[in-house]
Amino acid sequence: MIDRAAPAHPLRTNRCFVFMRSILGILSAVLILFPLGLTARAEKVEQLKPQGYVNDFAGVLSAPARSQMTALCAEVDQKAHAQVAVVTIRSLEGVPTQEFANRLFKQWAVGYKPDDRGVLVLLAVSDRKYWVEVGYGLEPILPDGKVGGFGREIVPLLRQNDYGGAMLQLTSRIAEVIAQDRGVTLGSRLPMKPRERESRRIPQGAVLLFLLAIAVIGKVIGFLVRLFTGGGNPRGRGRGLGLGGGWWFLGGGGGGGWGGGGFGVSSGGGGFGGFGGGGSGGGGAGGGW
Repeated sequence: MIDRAAPAHPLRTNRCFVFMRSILGILSAVLILFPLGLTARAEKVEQLKPQGYVNDFAGVLSAPARSQMTALCAEVDQKAHAQVAVVTIRSLEGVPTQEFANRLFKQWAVGYKPDDRGVLVLLAVSDRKYWVEVGYGLEPILPDGKVGGFGREIVPLLRQNDYGGAMLQLTSRIAEVIAQDRGVTLGSRLPMKPRERESRRIPQGAVLLFLLAIAVIGKVIGFLVRLFTGGGNPRGRGRGLGLGGGWWFLGGGGGGGWGGGGFGVSSGGGGFGGFGGGGSGGGGAGGGW
């Protein structure tokens, strides 16, 4: 007797066929769409269109940072007749940083003719590169060495992924130089320079020692007051001052408080009206982190 295998159930065969066809369809779609996705993410110079003074194509700047830089750039444009463009992108797509910035500067024509007073600040996040492209008219006041120094100041912020803080500081340093050259004062409040922050920072250990010294002095004064007002008995309760008596030096007994000021930016008037036809010969500086 010959033992023959039972034929496969037609319904089960059908399901396997449908499943395999679905898998092949999904794989085909992925293979087709994957290159398109890469192309869409690629930031080609020719595809980038100015959206304002601040152009966050990489989507890494916070709303407050964008607002502060926009107000600052608008004020530089109005008061110092110079234009600053801030640009963030994801990737340079293999193009050297300086070349990318120079091509974008020329394409957007940052600055005004015939003075060519324009600056483009570029940040490539994935490549971890930045570049400041300076127009012809601003090269005398923004030489490569000075711009390079400004760039090195923001490297610690970039390493902390604080892209908004880094770009705001770099843009502010550039704006400050342009304003000083024209003898104008910017109403938008600029961030403190790194050295100013360091000089104003009080070591935590020094603060603790100061508070401890004040507490000890207060205790001694309280002891002396009890000694002379408590009938010669320093241990008597009387109306003398205990440990808490010394804390009046720290303002503990008063109702007043110490408050710090906030950081603000003048919103200024006027909006972005487009760049004005400026040119650049490749001057500037950049680096990485």
